[in-house]
Amino acid sequence: MALAALASGPLAGRAQAQARPDEQSMFGGPAAPSTPAAPPAEGTPAAAPPAATNQPAAAAATPAAGGGSDRDRFVLGDPNAATKLGADAAPDNPLTIGGQLYLRAQTSLPWHGDPDTWTLAAPSLIDVFFDARPNDRVRAYLLGRVSYDPTAAPGSSAVAPSTTGVDMPTTGFTSFNSTRGPAALLDQMWIAFDIERRVFVTAGKQHVKWGTGHIWTPTDYLHPTKRNPLDIFDIRSGVTMLRLQVPFEEQAANLYGYAVFEDPNTASSRLEQVAGAVRAEFILLGAEIGLDVFAKKGQKARFGVDLSTGVGDFDVYADAAIRYGEDFYVVTEDNPTPARLSGVKTQLVAGASWSRKYNDNDLFTIGAEYFYNQPGYTGSGIYPILIQQAAMHLDLPLANFFYLGRHYAAVSLALPAPYSWNYTTFTLSTLGNLSDGSYVSRLDYSVTFLTHLTFQAFAALHFGQEGGELRFQYVANGVTIVPTPFVDLGVALRLKF
Repeated sequence: MALAALASGPLAGRAQAQARPDEQSMFGGPAAPSTPAAPPAEGTPAAAPPAATNQPAAAAATPAAGGGSDRDRFVLGDPNAATKLGADAAPDNPLTIGGQLYLRAQTSLPWHGDPDTWTLAAPSLIDVFFDARPNDRVRAYLLGRVSYDPTAAPGSSAVAPSTTGVDMPTTGFTSFNSTRGPAALLDQMWIAFDIERRVFVTAGKQHVKWGTGHIWTPTDYLHPTKRNPLDIFDIRSGVTMLRLQVPFEEQAANLYGYAVFEDPNTASSRLEQVAGAVRAEFILLGAEIGLDVFAKKGQKARFGVDLSTGVGDFDVYADAAIRYGEDFYVVTEDNPTPARLSGVKTQLVAGASWSRKYNDNDLFTIGAEYFYNQPGYTGSGIYPILIQQAAMHLDLPLANFFYLGRHYAAVSLALPAPYSWNYTTFTLSTLGNLSDGSYVSRLDYSVTFLTHLTFQAFAALHFGQEGGELRFQYVANGVTIVPTPFVDLGVALRLKF
């Protein structure tokens, strides 16, 4: 339920957890801090690792009943004994297999059109994961995804939802590819372990999110593409990297180091193309602070700072990205050729959420978020030129939707399990581009039944300035190529297994 994502994170607390896929199990989030092999998630203070397992050392070879020695039984005879190379015994079931099946259908009605112009899409997908934990200090995770849309044109199974070109923002359920498919994608594949219970290592294709923003994430430098905030969950694939975490328990701090091997836009077969990054997390005056640096050859360093804290009854957070203008390409009416900006540019996110109990076991959550995007455009007049140039320069990030305008805002209201409807969630949300005056409001509904099956439905309304980002229209030579959306409707069935 795309716009439900506006209220699914801390914007609405954990109010809509039952309406979203379980990202902990689906996307391989770190395990609880008590498991050394999966260190604490970034953005949380470090926790003390558990005490080492008291496994008996191999005893001296002494005669034993039935022949052999204690050492023989320790290594070979006892099925519950640890292996020769470690002192941690494997659990009875070291491998977990699961996933989700998502069947969806959605339609859109243009502002200027009759029912004959309604569109139909059914971008369904299946995720399957393998989670292996042979002991409490080692973990391996793999997640694959296959999508299929019977309503799309047959052809290539290419799967990259592009952030360039003329891809339009969607308010429906998460899309995956623009062709019929089936299309396959490797989302995650990583191994995690610790070194002397002091350094925690995760190597492979993985998800790491920087920053505290929930709708807009300007400091999320480790992901090469920005998340569509209208998606029900984040479908971007992971990035191949080496991550090291060193917790400082007494200071309630974490230090992270990264080597990023993957570049989505080009081959990265030379050592000089590996990017490096550092993140520090600590607590200052009761607030959780994060400081980021991302560097790569051929581009200037990028910096970020974020914080989250409580102010009275409010959960407050902020995110600031500090980047050089050379990172941004823009066009103007006087000079439609894409050109880099100069100087230092800032992108700032600030938000808060507030929960109120209205019944013995019921509460509602209100969330709000504001985004200041200094490199953004102040109006929609430049959009036709921008789209034309984006189609001609597919290698440049020109049409990054939800990052086009200078000012944005979002508000949401979530009602999880109201009164006796214990498995139902309602979410009402609105996202707006304040610079061009376009908006989209959305009502989401979800109900879980038969324990693992969830029905979801949504209705979204686009309004405001015609031709704005969220009521977009692209006209070429007097012909409307992309019609202005009016209403989006969708239903889905999600089965977790």
